[in-house]
Amino acid sequence: MTTAARPLRVAVVGAAGWAGSRHARAFAKAGANVTHLVEQGGRALPLAQELGAHVVPSIQELPSDGLELAVVALPTTLQPTICADLLSRGLRVLTEKPVAADAEGAAILATASGVHERLMVGYTLHQHPAVEILSQWVRDNDVIAVNVRSVAHKKNIDSWRSDPKEGGVAVVNGIHAVELVSSWFEGHPKVLATSASRSLYGSPVPEHVLSTLEFPSGAVFTLQSYWSPWQEPKGLNQGDWSLPIDVLAVGGRLLWSNDSLRVWDRDGRQNGRDFDPSDLFLRQAEAALRFCAGETPAVTFAQALRATEIADAIGAGAVRTAVAPGHSGGANPVTPSKPGITTTC
Repeated sequence: MTTAARPLRVAVVGAAGWAGSRHARAFAKAGANVTHLVEQGGRALPLAQELGAHVVPSIQELPSDGLELAVVALPTTLQPTICADLLSRGLRVLTEKPVAADAEGAAILATASGVHERLMVGYTLHQHPAVEILSQWVRDNDVIAVNVRSVAHKKNIDSWRSDPKEGGVAVVNGIHAVELVSSWFEGHPKVLATSASRSLYGSPVPEHVLSTLEFPSGAVFTLQSYWSPWQEPKGLNQGDWSLPIDVLAVGGRLLWSNDSLRVWDRDGRQNGRDFDPSDLFLRQAEAALRFCAGETPAVTFAQALRATEIADAIGAGAVRTAVAPGHSGGANPVTPSKPGITTTC
């Protein structure tokens, strides 16, 4: 007779937020024991009762042993310090993307104990079943251009998303595409042009960003990222997120749009595949449990840092060109580009 392995014990930091609550429920559904929720006030109490978890006000109140994984789902500027603290305790950590709001913030994590071995960065696109097919197709073809339109449904831009230190839509949403596309090509891209606007909601941050980059291979990457008050009929995360990725190569074309994948060869022949809607949080929780068992995560600190550095360069152009309601769009001070990335706007 064998004894079944006990469920892995997981704590969720920032459990009452939009992402944190989804993480907590996903891990419970994946078979983990969500033992602790870290949240101040009483916002997490209903979720704690649902999952049978304890609510504590800070990570200092987490048990010193008995946890296999801590999940961090906080505003981006707060995550590096919290993750470094948890790593220093010997825990494995799954942190929400991006790894930091900018490369300067990521430096806090760069020297943390075990950052390259025990940190998984939660870029959920890697959990979609279409991505492995897409990534292999890109590796097998001579890519000319990649065009991405990333649209996240938000009724309002407020709370932490409206804080300029968080970086605006390119950092909060568009960086998903930045990370995925940059994983296909070597080297740092040159930012050819960037434009941005904060006119749709009138918030203090860029709400719409359009940027064109070129990788050393010559592949051109165009990213359009914006928050939208209109929910689209189909999309990822139960319709909250629309993401078409159109790849043009010498030998053909591939279009991934949410749960649909279409491929054309040079002669125009087409084949495709449709996927059932995926719960990306659940698939990520399952991947994180495998990470706890020793599997290398899809996105490590090194790859997440590279995506953040590229987003910094895009943001430098966005600072210059962001236009608010009632303004003519005059130039603003530009944040210097990070070393190794050229910005031309």
